[in-house]
Amino acid sequence: MEEQKEEAPPLTEESTGTIEISSSETLPEELPEIPQVDHSKLFVWVADTGNDRIQKFDGNGNLLMQFGKPSRSTRPPYSGGEFKTPMGVAVDTEGCIWVADTGCHRIQKFDPDGNFIFQFGSEGWGQEKFYWPESLAWDPTGGSLLVADTSNHCMKRFDDEGDFLMGFGFAGDFDGFMKFPAGVALDKEGNIFVADRDNQRIQVFNEDGQFVSKFGEYGFEEGRLNFPNGLVVSPEEKIITAEKSQNRLQVFDIEGNFESTFGEPGKRDGQFNCPMDLAMDPYGFIFVVDTLNNRLQKLDPNMEFMMRWGSIGREPGQLKNPSGICLSWEPDWAPVEE
Repeated sequence: MEEQKEEAPPLTEESTGTIEISSSETLPEELPEIPQVDHSKLFVWVADTGNDRIQKFDGNGNLLMQFGKPSRSTRPPYSGGEFKTPMGVAVDTEGCIWVADTGCHRIQKFDPDGNFIFQFGSEGWGQEKFYWPESLAWDPTGGSLLVADTSNHCMKRFDDEGDFLMGFGFAGDFDGFMKFPAGVALDKEGNIFVADRDNQRIQVFNEDGQFVSKFGEYGFEEGRLNFPNGLVVSPEEKIITAEKSQNRLQVFDIEGNFESTFGEPGKRDGQFNCPMDLAMDPYGFIFVVDTLNNRLQKLDPNMEFMMRWGSIGREPGQLKNPSGICLSWEPDWAPVEE
């Protein structure tokens, strides 16, 4: 007969006393609380590239206005208020809108209602010439416009009348040289951050255009770069870049050390198909141009998906290969720095 084994009595507090369980695992850090923000007072300006227009939404995705139409000319001179694949947009401190009219190799300025004011630039190489300029950034401290003159492989600065102030960069991969710069952003001190796209790196320059530092190298792993296109610098000095070929956002500290990543290829919420640009509001919310998905996505300050809007088409509010974005807001809406 098989011997039956006696079962051990269950453990109880009486038989064992207090049982303490130790573990080397630590609880994840608690994410910061998301601020309650009225995004109806935030304005999202989008370069609707494939539709040759600029569209203005509020921060909740509601269409507010649009302006621009396709250029009727196939060669210069081009008419004001018409576009050919506009890719960059910026708003200055007076509320005027600046547009990188990429296919016409020029910059156009409009009033806050979208009425044409003036234009400057033509195809070529020189102080006031461009070749496929893709990105703009307004410098509020100096009251000037920074232009990524992408296919001329350099950066240029202009005053609010469109007069040339300075330029820096040449074609190449040495420090301070560039290869198709596609994105530009500024920090609080006026330092200039450039997405040096085809060199697979981010370069940093001071306000005078002198090279300061760089980081990045080509690759698919986290911390490496795969055609960085747009970027922002947060108030906490975090650099966030959108990689159009890797379909993700990556976060680096101010020294270029990798911190985190968000996104993957696809069409679902939080997925991307060629994200070309992004912008951050003063409360830390992020707006991403999801170009080949023909939409915008909004992320909270913890980089968690919140909402999306847009679909392919030509109707108001629809998008076709959008590629540029900037933000503005109503007076006194943004927090005041202490």
